[in-house]
Amino acid sequence: MLRPRPFSSILPGNRDDMKDCDSELTLSHEVPGRLRLVSQFTVTGAVWEVSTNSPDILELMQDEFQPNYDYRFQPDLMLCLYVDSAFLDPGTRVRPHFRAMEHLYYGTFGPADSMLVDQLNRRVVASLSASMVRDLSYWKRVILPCLVGITSACVGVAPVHCACVVKDGMGLLIHGESGAGKSTLALSLSLSGFSYLSDDCTYVSESEGELRCWGLSAPLKLLPESVNFFPRLSGLAPTRSLNGELALEFYPENEFAISRVSSCAPEWLVFIERTQESGADFRTISSAEATQRLAADLELLPSCIASQRVRQMEMIDKLVQRECRVLRHGLQPQALAEKLTEFCRR
Repeated sequence: MLRPRPFSSILPGNRDDMKDCDSELTLSHEVPGRLRLVSQFTVTGAVWEVSTNSPDILELMQDEFQPNYDYRFQPDLMLCLYVDSAFLDPGTRVRPHFRAMEHLYYGTFGPADSMLVDQLNRRVVASLSASMVRDLSYWKRVILPCLVGITSACVGVAPVHCACVVKDGMGLLIHGESGAGKSTLALSLSLSGFSYLSDDCTYVSESEGELRCWGLSAPLKLLPESVNFFPRLSGLAPTRSLNGELALEFYPENEFAISRVSSCAPEWLVFIERTQESGADFRTISSAEATQRLAADLELLPSCIASQRVRQMEMIDKLVQRECRVLRHGLQPQALAEKLTEFCRR
C-alpha cells in the first residue's frame, strides 16, 4: 500500500489537509497497489511521482523531464500508470475526449487508453495500451500537455496564455488573444538570437520565493499561411490540432536548428495588440490591469477546489511586478521581433 510521506510538498500551498468535496467520487488517499517501478520527475516546477509496470513509461518521462532525487518532500502529484500489454491496439490515434464532474476529469485517448484525474487529492490513474506508450509523438503533442493543463491548479502552478522566449536566462512573456500572432512572433524572435521556450501556454511556478517559467516539448503550431513568413515550412502538410484548427506542427529546434530551453526566470511581460496602423507603440500598463488580463485566461474551478486559485493568483501578482507593457502594432513578424529585441536591450 502507498502510505503518505510525513513531509510537506515542496511547493507552497500544497497540503494534504484540504477539505473534501460533496461528491463521494474521489481517489482514495490510500491508493491500492503501487506499481513496482517508481520514479519522480520535476514537471513545470512541481514534483510528479510516477508508478508503473512499464519501463517504457519511465523512459519517456526521463526523456521529457528532469528526474527528481530529493525525496525529503511529498510529491505534488502521484500518477499510477498501468500498461496492458495484452490488448492488441491497432495504433490508430484519435483526438482525446474529456468529461469533468466537480474535481474529477475522465479522459479517453483510444479504445484501450483512459485516465482519471482527481484534482482534489492530486492523483492520476490510467490504463494504457503498449502501442500508446511507444508513441512518443502522441505523448508530446497530446497526453502530456493535457495532463499538465488539467493538474496545474492542484499542484500550485499557474498557466498563462503567453508565448515565451529567453535571452541570457531571462524570459520575455508575450501575451495575446488567440490569433494575435504569439507563435509567429516567438519563432521570429528565436531566429533573431532568443532561445525558444513556448508558443502559446507558459507555466509559472514558485520555489523559495523565486518565480520560474516553464514550457513543454510539444511542437510549435502555426497557421498554414505562416509559410509566407517562413518559406522553409512550405513542405509541411497542415494537420488537425487539438483545438480542431488546421495548423503546421513542427519542432523548431529541428526545423530551424534554434536553441530550445525548458525554463527561465521571467523578466518582461508584453501584451500585443494588432492595429490597422503601421508602426509600433509601447505603453506602460499597471500591475492591476496586467493581473486582470492574465487572470481572465484561467479556467473556472469547481467550488470544492476553488481555494487552489489563491495560489495561482499569488504567483500572477508577483509576475506582474516585472516590467509590463502593451504593444499595439501593425507590423510584420520580423519587424515586430526587431522592436521587441530593442525593448529587451534597454
